[in-house]
Amino acid sequence: MKIKKTLVAAVAMAMVAGLGLAGCGGSSNSAKTEKTADGKVKITMWHGFSEADGKTLEKLVKDFNKSQNKYEIDAQLQPWSTIGETMVTKITSGDGPDIVTTGADNGQGWSIDGTFQCVTDFYNDAKYDTKNYIPNVVKQITFKINGKTEKCGVPMGYAPTAVWYNTKMWQAAGLTENDYPKTWDQLLETAKKLTIPGKQYGMALSDSGWAPFLKGNGSGIYTTDGKVSINTPENKAFLEKMRDFYKGGYSLKGMDDTKARESFESGQSAMVIVGPWEDQAATDKHIDHDLFPVPDGNGTYVYPDGTKGSNTGSTGLYWWVTSQVKDSAKKQGIYDFMKFYNSKENQITWSLGSAYPPNNTLVQDSDLAKRPLIAKIAKNTSHSYIGIAGLKGGFGDISASVDALTNNTARKDTDISQLLNTAQGKIKGYLDEYAED
Repeated sequence: MKIKKTLVAAVAMAMVAGLGLAGCGGSSNSAKTEKTADGKVKITMWHGFSEADGKTLEKLVKDFNKSQNKYEIDAQLQPWSTIGETMVTKITSGDGPDIVTTGADNGQGWSIDGTFQCVTDFYNDAKYDTKNYIPNVVKQITFKINGKTEKCGVPMGYAPTAVWYNTKMWQAAGLTENDYPKTWDQLLETAKKLTIPGKQYGMALSDSGWAPFLKGNGSGIYTTDGKVSINTPENKAFLEKMRDFYKGGYSLKGMDDTKARESFESGQSAMVIVGPWEDQAATDKHIDHDLFPVPDGNGTYVYPDGTKGSNTGSTGLYWWVTSQVKDSAKKQGIYDFMKFYNSKENQITWSLGSAYPPNNTLVQDSDLAKRPLIAKIAKNTSHSYIGIAGLKGGFGDISASVDALTNNTARKDTDISQLLNTAQGKIKGYLDEYAED
């Protein structure tokens, strides 16, 4: 399969040709297994977790290494930018990771071009207990590869968003849990009730990362079969509504996700839409807080499972086995680790330490009693989706085009029809660029 105009894909395809690897399956067992000084099979892992989540992951890796005497995982912290920009070249030369965590957005393209090996055999083997994985999380990495349905990643850290709110501000406005919004329009009305002009914004709403909102409230960016769907009456109506919301002073303008979180954590804004890590951040800033699900909209976009209206985006990180793995012993060690990592016991450890909800359906609310809001946000997992996914490549470019559209909607008075037309042209160009010949 040929992918046009992409340096990453070109490098990866050259690697596949040179090594004789299949784009999505097993690999040769002829290569010599790399061993540690004490005779264990050495497995190189790359990840980008540098805070509490990183410490928790390091603990789990150490626990795995101690749990058996066949394999030794060398967990290496890498900047996320390195994983995204130089990993393919490193794998080509044999200096990259054997197992890496990165998002599902890149995963499909890298599975197609041979950078990653699909792991359908892992799911097909009952001994790995994948039946306990949350179905929606697995669906996000189930791809069509050369006409065949394959599962190409294993759940690592799947984080749905929620609406976090300042409980003191909520109570001061006379609101209770009975007032949780059930629709997007009700959410905007709630933000208006929480706004105190000159003192407090109702919601700190970033004007970037709106792919889920355009799906939940409009027609999305592109359809599940890869056709552009951004320049539509539904999207125009939604963006006009949001422009009026900003002009009304119910949210500060010009914020990215970081600035929006800072506004909430400083007590400037009463609500924010963000992932589960907000629990610890708000606690550290002494902001009393709770959460409720991001309410559905009335959008026309149809998700792969046939549902409509979900505004709940997610960060979807997975474990990927790279094409650098060319022997069965190393692959077996990776599979054993992935089973270990996603066991009930270790998913409890991961959730409590990282704030990511568990991937294992056997974990109960009572298991997360120390962090009840993580248990609460976990209920959103089955109804959350990765905003820009299901494509062979171009995610960064498409994301930038969508951000330009929504930034200009919130910050300027440029005609929205003109903005949509510009976005339509750019995104169509990117989709064409990554299409099959």
